[in-house]
Amino acid sequence: MESGIRERTPGLPRDIDGLSQRDRLLWSTVRVVAEKGYDGFTLGDIVARAGVSRTTFYDEFANKDECLFAAYDLVVDVLISFVTEAYRGDGPWPERVGAGLRALLEALAAEPEVAKMAAVEFPAAGPAAHQRYRDALERFLPFFAEGRKYASRSAELPPNVELMAVGGAEVIIFDEVVAGRVSRLPQMLPEILFAALVPFLGPDAAATEMQRLAPSAS
Repeated sequence: MESGIRERTPGLPRDIDGLSQRDRLLWSTVRVVAEKGYDGFTLGDIVARAGVSRTTFYDEFANKDECLFAAYDLVVDVLISFVTEAYRGDGPWPERVGAGLRALLEALAAEPEVAKMAAVEFPAAGPAAHQRYRDALERFLPFFAEGRKYASRSAELPPNVELMAVGGAEVIIFDEVVAGRVSRLPQMLPEILFAALVPFLGPDAAATEMQRLAPSAS
């Protein structure tokens, strides 16, 4: 996979030598947590990977969990920026949703460590982290608000239908990441797109959009 986070932004390079000390610590935390899990990583692992001293670490963060939360927020910001850029346009809403999902899946597939850290290890870091993960999912809700206009019976949709759409996509992505099949995520675009559209369009129309918008991924 040539496209993705590391090719499309300087914010997530594998070579961290040119980054600020804070960013070196953040992206080193992403890699370390992906490798060792939340229960296995230490502050020593972070500073060793970042190539900075413990004193430098404490100049930036109070403890390893504070650094982890900041690293997670930065990852989410980057992913949201990709989706937002792809979603913009004048096309029909289902087409823009497909474009946004494609950008997200390609970014995750290009960075398996990031995907594992964000989707699996971080939510396991306790109640506060799980709430942060939930908050991150809710940042995707605005991309689905327009879907109510496409529903044939929009007045009957439940208040949390946007969350249902995000949740349907998230479950499939989570399962692929847990199974170690992150590289397959772009190929899963038709299925994930269907899961995101069906709460608004129903199964028949969602299947039609799935085939029309993502034929190259099937």
